[in-house]
Amino acid sequence: MKRRIITVLPALLGAGFFMSASNAAIAGEHSYNVTITNMMADELLAPVLIAPSSADRDIFDDNYVTAEAEEQILTGDPGMLAKRIGKKAMVGHGTDGPPGVLLAPGKSITIKVKAKDKHTLRVIAMVAPTKVPDNFVTALINPKSMLPITADRYDIGYDEGDKMTSYVSSAAAKITIEGDMMGDNM
Repeated sequence: MKRRIITVLPALLGAGFFMSASNAAIAGEHSYNVTITNMMADELLAPVLIAPSSADRDIFDDNYVTAEAEEQILTGDPGMLAKRIGKKAMVGHGTDGPPGVLLAPGKSITIKVKAKDKHTLRVIAMVAPTKVPDNFVTALINPKSMLPITADRYDIGYDEGDKMTSYVSSAAAKITIEGDMMGDNM
């Protein structure tokens, strides 16, 4: 049974949810290394895009995705989506498979991310269309938590013709975060 993405989640996880009083005093921009590991048995991930969750309005459109996000999910090219989001969008490429931008099963990439304490970040990547033409993985992460999480897999319903984003499976990718907990103000 498929579940629909609830696009209200970023607001619920919002800015101050994870901040303690002591962290509020040092609120600023910090650097983090976000590592994405492909946990799928035999499918590849295309380039990974990371942006503040405030950019979800540039990614999701009700129960579907924006035209720019659709482009990334269907072609693997995050260029249009990164342009729509602007300078806060960060893209990481794998080194596996043609054309050398894919992330093979069990392999990892690390993206250096700058984020403010209050930011929750969105991670999104296309599942290469070797089996299914319109799937992606996504997760919301709080860099300050430093806890590993998993990214779930979704189908945008493009090939089915209904253009309704629905849940497919959990733990398609693992995301870990390392960084300066006290802040480097970079």
